[in-house]
Amino acid sequence: MNPRNVVVFITDGHRKDTVGCYGNELLETPHVDAFSEAGVRFERAFGTHSVCMPSRASIYTGRYPHIHGVWANGVPLSRSETTLPQVLSEAGYATCAAGKIHFEPQQKYPGNVPMIQGPYYGFSEVHISENRLGQEYLKFIDQEHPELSEQARTRRNMPEEAHELQWITSRAIDFIERQAAGERPFYCHCSFHELSPPCTPPAGWARHYDPADVPVPELRADDLRKKPDWYRECYEGYVANGRQPDEATLREYIGSYYDQVRFLDHQFGRIIAALEELGIADDTLVLFTADHGLSLNDHFQWRHGPFLFDQVTNVPMIWRLPGGASGAVTEELVEGVDIMPTILDLLGVQQPAGVQGRSMAPILRGDEDARGRESVLMQERQAPDLAARGLEPERITEWAVRTDEWKLIHYPGEDFGELYDLRSDPGEFDNLWADPGYAAQRSEMEGLLLDRIAMSRDPLPERPWAW
Repeated sequence: MNPRNVVVFITDGHRKDTVGCYGNELLETPHVDAFSEAGVRFERAFGTHSVCMPSRASIYTGRYPHIHGVWANGVPLSRSETTLPQVLSEAGYATCAAGKIHFEPQQKYPGNVPMIQGPYYGFSEVHISENRLGQEYLKFIDQEHPELSEQARTRRNMPEEAHELQWITSRAIDFIERQAAGERPFYCHCSFHELSPPCTPPAGWARHYDPADVPVPELRADDLRKKPDWYRECYEGYVANGRQPDEATLREYIGSYYDQVRFLDHQFGRIIAALEELGIADDTLVLFTADHGLSLNDHFQWRHGPFLFDQVTNVPMIWRLPGGASGAVTEELVEGVDIMPTILDLLGVQQPAGVQGRSMAPILRGDEDARGRESVLMQERQAPDLAARGLEPERITEWAVRTDEWKLIHYPGEDFGELYDLRSDPGEFDNLWADPGYAAQRSEMEGLLLDRIAMSRDPLPERPWAW
């Protein structure tokens, strides 16, 4: 039997290794861990890009960034693209987005993100609050907690009941409660701006983790020497402008990140509890995932874009399908573009033309012969983030392909690249691209990358106008 409803919970900048069930022994994520025990946990799920907008557009269109056109943050998703909530709305579903959506650049807003009346990219109900605070949330603060009005606008030291993440989750739960009382099936998206350290967990959740206890990345003295020069230039640019944290600051930042992950886990627990209390958990497909990870100083790099190493691209992904596999862990390779076709497959809703992802439904059902992909395709193009490091964004465009054992990062038109043997070097420290002993392997991976790019051409005919 197909599930009736769907809840998709997307965190932002969430490293896979900062979830308990993925092996983190310090961080407390009891709700996500319990959810994993009842579903399927993917160890090797990869975003299509290293930053928010392209990755989220791929999740919601089932298409690659070079096809849907959102090739960097700041490039809006065309209204001509067909989105998952649009397909479901047309199939009779009530659709809602609470929190961060990020289909459009926020730089165009002079202050806060305005309230949006649906439909919005297929969402019939929208409660938006993104990297910039939403006006609806601030209206709630001004009406219900006027004494916190100024404080809320800085996202600092907010009490739990007035915290932005608490408000976003409450809007999602309110939607779920209203739909549970009706006859229409529903699709609910719940997502947050935070995780981007230094994070701002609410009072009572901050400073739970001692900065001295949090793990910091392994740094090797020769790491930058083995990478393309732009890695070193990024590091030096951040050092020059005072944005590269020293170890004490890094530990403080990671401690705040851990605090916020713990609070995010609490919010996810509220969603799961609501489904159970309403008696609809057994009718609802739930996905917990992230748009991308975060560097947190791996390879001497801060934040995320435009880096394609695994700490940034390998995201947590856990599904709970009613009646499906339970307590399963899979090593199969999957991509962000695979989310849309999976949901439509499981709901029994026809997939629109142009979707490039593949359904993961056989894996979620526990089919014995279910398989994922042989490789994953990732990309970066002229990342605006480079400007903050003193580099020209036009300098760097990247394509990457990753298999079980190898990763190749290609820079079009350049005489440098990256090749890693993930069996002996999972941390991607030893770049073998220029090593003559690995010329055959490099050639094989370059051929695979060309095949993946060729096979990812747009299956739709050219559309010169955005109708």
